[in-house]
Amino acid sequence: MAEIEPITFPPAVLARVSPELSLQRHLAIGIRPCLRTFEEFRAVECTAGGLSRYSEESVKDSSVLGSSLVKSGNTTVICTITGGILEEDLPAEVVNEDAEAVNAIFAPEAIEEEAKEEFDSLESNAAVYPIVEVERGRIGAPTDEEMILGQRLYETLLHSGIISKESLNVRVGLRSVDEDGKVVITYFDDSEIGSELGPKRKWQYVLYAKVKVFSRSGPLFELVWYSLLQALKNTKLPRAYIDESAADIKIPVKIRGNFAAVREQYQIICDPLEHDTLILNEAALGYASNFCIIDIDEESKETVEPEDQSMEVDSRSVLLADVEGEEEEASSKKTMSIVVDSKGEELKSVTISGGVDNDQLKRAVELARLRSKQLL
Repeated sequence: MAEIEPITFPPAVLARVSPELSLQRHLAIGIRPCLRTFEEFRAVECTAGGLSRYSEESVKDSSVLGSSLVKSGNTTVICTITGGILEEDLPAEVVNEDAEAVNAIFAPEAIEEEAKEEFDSLESNAAVYPIVEVERGRIGAPTDEEMILGQRLYETLLHSGIISKESLNVRVGLRSVDEDGKVVITYFDDSEIGSELGPKRKWQYVLYAKVKVFSRSGPLFELVWYSLLQALKNTKLPRAYIDESAADIKIPVKIRGNFAAVREQYQIICDPLEHDTLILNEAALGYASNFCIIDIDEESKETVEPEDQSMEVDSRSVLLADVEGEEEEASSKKTMSIVVDSKGEELKSVTISGGVDNDQLKRAVELARLRSKQLL
């Protein structure tokens, strides 16, 4: 009768065939499959602003207002910020004293007050509309992970208060021709003179973020969040102006037998050279770190020879910082994502999945604070 010989697999093959077994074997000897220690983070490299239209190296007719390139391990994240301009919704009588009927029909007070009660706590905050793409060599509809990341980025940014609505206000100028026939663009600040001379309507910038991820090797929220913050830090908003000839045009309209006059929609033109830096709430900035807790298999630990064990391992579970690789991600049933301010003092957000005890949470918060100071 032929003897049955055991089958052996190289480490790379074993990691794909049985990720959990490969991870348990590494953890039993006190090291991770990526050869990092349990509480060691990957180094993060960041290049900001290289793709922006206002960068010296970039193409000047680019629509990118801010950008960042972040690399951590094998994963690379590229974030670009673009934008547009929308007219702020104002009551009709503010825009035109003759158009109260328009406001009564199209902007009922009941709807405005209901919306105000629902979003009262967030009405002064603004956000960016992100799209996340994880490159996998295929095209098609967004995956669940991409949509969840985009929604989480939007909500975290909105609730953090990093961007205020006031910082997105467009300071509109007027383009006119002087006595010599030269085109002059005058920008009005927030002074009393400027408010009297400038248009009554108000406009705001709307920012969009496109985040592309290459060589995904673990959970992505922390990297895409860091990339988004770095891109926003170097975002510059172009100044805009309107033509003097269109500054006071009125169009007669007929509403229910009565005549009124409403102003024509202005054509906003962005200045190709003049720009302002996006103002961020520095105190609200926070950096994210992720952790997972892996329960140690006693059978795996018993197979390790004493001379092979590089460090003492808790017989129950270990805390891993900065999850990387298929083995760790597939085996992590208890996870934590912690956002701490740039000074490492104030907790901005804590997301926990699974049962985590107080000691593990406390240690994860300590590591997240140290990590936040390093990323500053």
